Parts: sequence; C-alpha cells; structure tokens
Amino acid sequence: MDKEFHPDPNFLPWGPFVSPNFENEPITLSDIITASVVWGITLCCVGLAIYLGTKQTRSSRSPLRSTYVWMIWIELFVCFMMGFECYLHLFKIIKPSFAFYMSILFWWCIQVQLLLQIIINRIRVILPDRRRSKRIMIATAVVVTAINISVFNIWIPSRLQVSHRYVLINEIWDRIEKVLYLLIDAALNWYFLRVVKRNLINNGLDKYHKLLRFNQRIIIFSLLMDVMIIAAMSMPNSFVYIQFHPLAYLVKLNIEMTMADLIKRIAVSTSRRTGNASLVAEFNSSSNKSSTNPTSHGRRSSIIELSNYLSSTSKSKHPSRAGKTASFQPMGNQIKKTEEIHIQSEPNPEFEFPVQGLTVQEREVTKSKSLDDVTEGGESVKSEQRRDNDSSDDEAILWQSKGGWGR
Repeated sequence: MDKEFHPDPNFLPWGPFVSPNFENEPITLSDIITASVVWGITLCCVGLAIYLGTKQTRSSRSPLRSTYVWMIWIELFVCFMMGFECYLHLFKIIKPSFAFYMSILFWWCIQVQLLLQIIINRIRVILPDRRRSKRIMIATAVVVTAINISVFNIWIPSRLQVSHRYVLINEIWDRIEKVLYLLIDAALNWYFLRVVKRNLINNGLDKYHKLLRFNQRIIIFSLLMDVMIIAAMSMPNSFVYIQFHPLAYLVKLNIEMTMADLIKRIAVSTSRRTGNASLVAEFNSSSNKSSTNPTSHGRRSSIIELSNYLSSTSKSKHPSRAGKTASFQPMGNQIKKTEEIHIQSEPNPEFEFPVQGLTVQEREVTKSKSLDDVTEGGESVKSEQRRDNDSSDDEAILWQSKGGWGR
C-alpha cells in the first residue's frame, strides 16, 4: 500500500518559476485508493447538484438574468474541474507546473467566494433591510478576497518550492485561513438563524419554525465539512487533501439549494391555502431574488410580508358596504404589514323620515330567510302584511269601488 504508484521517470515539473531543486511528492497506492473513494463520492454529489440545479433553473422565470442561478452552476463547474484536475495529477497525467498550480488556486478562489455569496443570498431573501444585506455581501467579498490574495502569495511559491521558508509559512497560514473560512461560514449561518427568528417567527409567522429547525440541524453538518478539510490537511500527500475540497463544497452547495427550495415551499404553502396568488407568483422564480434586476428588490418585500390575509367576500348588492385596505411602508428593520378593514352601515330602526306627507318607518327584518324565501319574496311580504292587517291605499280604493273583493 505504501509503494510508489506507477513510477514514471518522465513525471517531472515544467514551465517557469519552478525551483531547480523541485521534488515530487510521493504518490502511493493508498493515496490513489483514498482519492478514488473521495472522487466517487464527489461525482455522486455532482449528480445531485445537477438535478437540484436543473429543477431550480426551470422554475425560475428568468434564469439568464438570475444571479443565484449563475452562481450555483459556476460553483458546480468549478468544484468538478478542481477535483478532476487533482485526480488526473495523482494519476500522473498532469505534471507539476506553475500553470497547474495557478488553475487549482483559481478554481479554489471562485469556489470559496461563490459559496459564501450563495449563503448571503439566502440571508438577503429573508432580511428586509437591503442596505444591511448589501453591506454584508460587500464586507464578506472584501475579506475573502484579501485572504485569497495572501494565499496566492504564499501557496504558489510553496508549491513551486521556491524556498523552505515559504513551505513553513504555508503550513501555518493554510490552516489559519481554513479556520477563518469556518468562522465566516458559521457567522453567516448564525445570522441567518437570528434573522429568521427575530423578523419572521417573533412576528407571528410560525410556519418558518420548520425552516429554523432544519437550518439548526444542517448547519452542524455544513460546518463539519470545513472541519473535514482541516483534518485532511494532515494527510501525507497534499493533493489527496485538496481532493476533499470539491467534495466539501459540493455538499455545501447541495445544502444551500435544498435550503432555497425549503424557503420557497414554506412561503408558498400558506399562500396557496389562503388564495394569495401574488405571493405564489413571486416564488415561481425560485431563488433569483438577488438578481441584478432592480424590480426584484420590490418583489422581495412581499416574500416576508406579515399579513392576516382575509379571503375576499362576494360583492354586496348594498352600496353602503365597502372595503378598505390600509398599507404602511416599512421603516428600518420593520416588516410591511397589510390589514383589511371592512366598513358596513347598519339601518337605524328608530329613525323616521317624512315623504310627501306620509310617514315611513325603517324596519330591520331580522328573520333569516332560506333560498326559497328569497325566490318567493313577494308572497312572503304579502303574507306578513295580511297578518298585520296592514293593506295599502291602492287595495282600499279598489275594494271601495267594487264593493268588496272580486269573487
């Protein structure tokens, strides 16, 4: 197991900036077995990511304009390419070179940046304060870019074996920057839990309890992927350790796409039951809320809107009944709340008013009527008039002219 895998005297470094004293890392049979198992699991995660990504892309109304859709597909492509290149290098197909190390680091930088931005995209869907979400997005990008620049200046010289000092610095800094990414990932997920609890659950949206519980459980599994990367750094061959990177980030990507789908299903479920078609239509675009289209920010307010939705009643035949909707724009961290107020006038039974010398009194009929009473209202009213012995003037004149009712 510790024997050299496929000894090849032509497996030598090439290209510029390579140290003349460059020595290849030994690749053993156990390294190949470990890398093959990791690569097989990675391919399974790739297949799952393709399925989830295709599903969310088809449900998006404008996938080509959705930043979220672009991020998940680029992240998937980058993870695959990084793992594929490392696997070919372990099989001694790709030789060590400056171009090879640059490509690996390039895939890694995009991989880290996009995954954190996908997490921030999930926060921006829930967070009503767009300025704060934009500040989080920019601050995270700046910090991660600074770390990436430092890795470029340390990791590549260390891999090219420019000097022994770079090798020692890389061993220390590589672990530090992995811990920093772990802390950033944990902070973003913690903030997402805080936003869901404070802005949604505490304001009466109990349906998001399911999202909160799921995220609390899955965040532990997501952070364990970062711990796995840090633990894999102790492996003898550094490229076997690098093989764990695409696996960990593909698992994280699948978690983020599952989370986005859960947010959509939770938000749409109640809206379908209450008949709020507008909110359902907003979520038909899946998770393209962070699109560059400025109108998407206006749509996002409806996603987290707190409303006691009342199903509209049929139009009343009485003009005195009217409905009024009061809507108030949110300020700061507040969430928009929409209420429906129905105003209805009631007849006053004590009020009398004269019309052309006659006194007419309003009476409220409190007797409930069935459908038959409504269709035969004339007979019902006449029967009530006969019981009250209250004949109209026309009937009295007709009775006096004929000397009684016609036989």
